[in-house]
Amino acid sequence: MELDRKLVLEKLRDKGITHLYHANTVATACTFLRQGGLLSRGAVEARGLYQTPQNSDDIDKKFNVWNDIFFDSIDLHTFFSRQNHYGPVLFKFNIDVLSYDQLPPIWVTKDNPTRWKKGENNYFLTIEDFESEYSLGKYREMITLRNTTEVLPFIPYLEEIILDDPKLMIKSDDTIFLNAAADALRKELNESGFDYSHVTRKYRDCSSNFCYCLSNYKGQVGIQKLKDKFLI
Repeated sequence: MELDRKLVLEKLRDKGITHLYHANTVATACTFLRQGGLLSRGAVEARGLYQTPQNSDDIDKKFNVWNDIFFDSIDLHTFFSRQNHYGPVLFKFNIDVLSYDQLPPIWVTKDNPTRWKKGENNYFLTIEDFESEYSLGKYREMITLRNTTEVLPFIPYLEEIILDDPKLMIKSDDTIFLNAAADALRKELNESGFDYSHVTRKYRDCSSNFCYCLSNYKGQVGIQKLKDKFLI
């Protein structure tokens, strides 16, 4: 159910939420940078652009969210103390992105679609329900921009790009995942034709923090998935 975007923005601010987050792979992030903003997976496909396949693609199509843009209201990497499963590139937006004058309809999920079941009510139906139930600690809730094939512009809303450092390399050719990913992102930031000079760029270093991302990247993700997430 569509919610009034001004009221959603107001209620999020009241809850102390100042930013929205979107995580993806390096290859998909480069596509976004080249286009000047976020696109739904359906829009990337329709435009004939590249995006890394995700395990959730079939589910997104099944539940008719293939053309939606998704935001978290929390940095899931920090919240869970592990890597974001959607990818190592995190786009951090000022919450004012919801005031964009051509913003698609806002629908707010009660859970990630990967856990939806047919026949259930998966969205907040009223702003009152949203206000009373939506919580920063309920990480599964997602802000979605429904059924859009247009670019949601980075400028002026994107504040920071955060890139994971798995501290791993491909020994056969000495490819360091962080360096390869950073080079690809830097190239798009510099050559896309958009002015991203205001966007802060940061490497996430979890080596001294209580975070499982490094052990997960090394022991669970596997070399092919690391290539899919970090290389283009």
